[in-house]
Amino acid sequence: MLERSGFEGFKVQLVLRETGLSARTFYRHFSDKDALFLTLMADEYGRVGRLVTAAVAHAGGPEERVAAWVRGIVMAAGDPKRAARARLFTSQPAVVRRFAGPLAEAARAVLDPLAAAIVDGIDAGLFPLADTDRDPALIHDLAGAAMSTALARPEAAEEIAASVAGFVLRALGAVRPAARSRGGRAPRTPPA
Repeated sequence: MLERSGFEGFKVQLVLRETGLSARTFYRHFSDKDALFLTLMADEYGRVGRLVTAAVAHAGGPEERVAAWVRGIVMAAGDPKRAARARLFTSQPAVVRRFAGPLAEAARAVLDPLAAAIVDGIDAGLFPLADTDRDPALIHDLAGAAMSTALARPEAAEEIAASVAGFVLRALGAVRPAARSRGGRAPRTPPA
């Protein structure tokens, strides 16, 4: 219902009418439509968290796990249901600001698999530039912005995901001597 009407057109009365709930029952669980929206966003974080956790679990080492995580976020643009929810939930900055604390807690389900892959990469000596306190949230923001781009250009979603994953790995300091950049040059070795 929320996906059909959008947040601005979404009214509590619509929920009551479609679900058969009484106003008393609704307000026993939610203070207003923003609180319902928060619950739906938290549920979506849980759903996405399960998807990226599964994708990361099937990947190999830390580099592959980080790339799988990025791909899992960006490729939401290719799934019509996930894309509709992503458009809806990313279009409400006021609600996100109002519920910053609870949403940050809900986001842990999405960020934890990425953070674990980064820690494993640091432990393996693969991510010498990584910052475990800041990088997961920054990578999440970058992947989310890339997903927004992929929503506008779904035919380019795979390329966008691969480009962002490569960028993220380079930012973490993952450099393989045999790898080549698009320009045919060997990647720059990070400073010691």
